[in-house]
Amino acid sequence: MLQKKLYNTLFILILGFYNAQSLKIRILDSENSEPIPHARIILSNTVLYSNDDGFILLPETSKNLEISASGYQTEKFANYNAIIKLKPLYKDIDEVKIINVDIKKILSDVLKNYEKRYYDQPSIYDIVYRQKNSDDDNLSFLLITNGKIWMESNTYNYKDALNKRFDNFIQMEIDSVKYFKSTISEDDICKGQSLNRSKDFVGNIFFNYELARVNYYFKTKNAKFSGRIINDSNDEQTIVYKISNPEIDVTGTIVYQKIDKTIIHYELQYDQAKYPSYKVKTKNGSEYEFKVGNGVTYYDFYKKDGKYVPSISGTKGYSYCTYDGNKQKNSFSREIIFQKFSETQAIGLERKIDLTKRIWENIPKQEKQNNSILLSQEEQKFIDEKSYQE
Repeated sequence: MLQKKLYNTLFILILGFYNAQSLKIRILDSENSEPIPHARIILSNTVLYSNDDGFILLPETSKNLEISASGYQTEKFANYNAIIKLKPLYKDIDEVKIINVDIKKILSDVLKNYEKRYYDQPSIYDIVYRQKNSDDDNLSFLLITNGKIWMESNTYNYKDALNKRFDNFIQMEIDSVKYFKSTISEDDICKGQSLNRSKDFVGNIFFNYELARVNYYFKTKNAKFSGRIINDSNDEQTIVYKISNPEIDVTGTIVYQKIDKTIIHYELQYDQAKYPSYKVKTKNGSEYEFKVGNGVTYYDFYKKDGKYVPSISGTKGYSYCTYDGNKQKNSFSREIIFQKFSETQAIGLERKIDLTKRIWENIPKQEKQNNSILLSQEEQKFIDEKSYQE
């Protein structure tokens, strides 16, 4: 009990320190006062998102804020408020007037016209990269960095990717490591299995890659799908949909801009229970059983100077690893916040990292804390705990 009190006191002190440097607000659900993660605020030249506890740090001069979050009404505030509550778009989906829509037509059309409707010229973004991993629901890995991403056309290039020539269409730079901690040993069999390199890592950054993947589900044999408009206001429609085929079941939500025919918010939940488990061998010959779990991908876009540019790209999910009769759940989340967008004539970055390697293999393995990044309580507790290496 004493330890818990000391930790709570420490967390309050930390928040007080943050508040002294900038404005700290918290975004809550107006119905149940629960924190809203991934609530977005767009300032004149910076995009900010709330953390897992609903907190956002703002520059002291911030005013005339517009706050949006998936499933909530967008709100505008002229002045600073420490607590901001957003109203849900709907309380009970069963009470909403349902309008059926051809979701296949919408998603196929956006993919077909992707380069016409989203920004398709060379660009550079100031980014925040965040990755977390948990083993049996205990945080075991945290990496938060600031950096840059250069994109040749904001579009995934399948030909170059197939030959691992990622540098031709995307480059990433790490400017500073804000937090980096791992309690995972290279000798662990199951712990940290979700850290393994994924062939989809680069692809998941790009929305057209995700659109191509979900459009494939429509084309599989015996595929069934449905879409429903659950909110239609101004020029935007909130649409929920389902796709089911012999391989996978997915449920999603999009916010569709009717005039420009773009998707400005996308979230898809993958139910991968139909995928069988399979055997995997480690470098030293040990064998374990791997079973993929469910996952989520999500993207946001906003209109700047007449162009739609990304503000976030993320994926999270879990898997199961069974070794020597013991089953372990491994969870992961990776996201990139595109904080600042700028057009460029440059053909790359000077200090690009190697995207064929895992991100942390490109950076010095040391923790460099900086108060410009606001951690959640879970993250702060993990950073404060001693690891087995210490």
